[in-house]
Amino acid sequence: MFNKTLSVEELNGYIHSIFNAEEMLLGVSVFGEVSGFKISGAHAYFTIKGRDAAIPCTLFNFRRTYAPKDGESVIVKGSPDFYVKTGKLSFNVVSVQPVGIGDLHAQYERLKAELQKEGVFAPEHKKAIPAFCKDVCVITSKTGAVIRDIYRTTRNVNRSINLHVFNVRVQGEGAETEIVHAIKAVDGKFDAIIIARGGGSLEDLAPFNTECLARAIYDAETPIISAVGHETDFTICDFAADARAATPTAAAHLVAFDENKIIGDVFDVLTKMGVTLQDRAKSGERDLSILIKTLTHSATLLTEKAAGGLKVGLNELKNASKNYLAAKDATLEKALIVYNAANPLSILEKGYFGATKGGKRVASTEDVAVGDDLTLIAKDGKIYTKVKEITK
Repeated sequence: MFNKTLSVEELNGYIHSIFNAEEMLLGVSVFGEVSGFKISGAHAYFTIKGRDAAIPCTLFNFRRTYAPKDGESVIVKGSPDFYVKTGKLSFNVVSVQPVGIGDLHAQYERLKAELQKEGVFAPEHKKAIPAFCKDVCVITSKTGAVIRDIYRTTRNVNRSINLHVFNVRVQGEGAETEIVHAIKAVDGKFDAIIIARGGGSLEDLAPFNTECLARAIYDAETPIISAVGHETDFTICDFAADARAATPTAAAHLVAFDENKIIGDVFDVLTKMGVTLQDRAKSGERDLSILIKTLTHSATLLTEKAAGGLKVGLNELKNASKNYLAAKDATLEKALIVYNAANPLSILEKGYFGATKGGKRVASTEDVAVGDDLTLIAKDGKIYTKVKEITK
């Protein structure tokens, strides 16, 4: 037997048969603390651990029994199973009986309560994550899938952000010391810091449930995003950080602004501005056209009105001139009548004579003397004579 060479299938099958043959392992009850409880379809998977050992468990049709929570002490009943295909040992759980909260979970709750009371988780202390990060530091294991997820998610939407990795252990004793050192080393040098690791049991996440890490996050000047575990995992690191991302991928979305969307938004804004300017120009043209028509119409009305006013004015002037001339004619006629009446020449027409001496009119006998030469003026000529006698 010891010299026989077995295939992997034979070895695993032999181990499996040992488990099936051992009656003491059938329907056994095991006490321990639940860690890493998660549901997948109709089944649940978790680890039950003691002080120095642990075993993975599978709970088929989890709804038929009690569904435990992480950190809870339980008694599980079932049988160990060695899976031939992968060579892995697990405990197939038939039922779960709650007992109480486990030590590790109780420590977590006590620390959480103390830090919360002290104000380490206070919302007013938290810093806003910049909307447009240029340099981001990711504190995680550089060999894990987490950094690849963050890098891939970031580059899908943004190629200008500089991603820097500070390599640390994210599991095991002393891992929290490395993470705290990393925070202090990069603080103030980046726009944001992401602390990240994948999911795991309560033991796996232990470094992220420590007081020293919570205080290092609280004291940091740089905004810190916690992306630890799965969406249902909550750690002290999550509560102390400025922002919590349900997953490392979600953390990448927090810092990686979509460049194409921003370019598209800017283009849309510029397009709308152009359309608005065109609309305003068209509206201005319409307003200008209406104004020109209004002014033209007003000018036409004004011209017609002015022409009408001018015509009326001319008529009034014409009538006034006519009336004025008529009045002057009447006045002149009266003046002529008066003049004719006073005109000595008009008397001549009646057969009378006028006399002048030396070119001066003789109005009285006092104006002449015997022997003076006189000129007698008739209507049809003049008579020259000499005074021979004056009778008064």
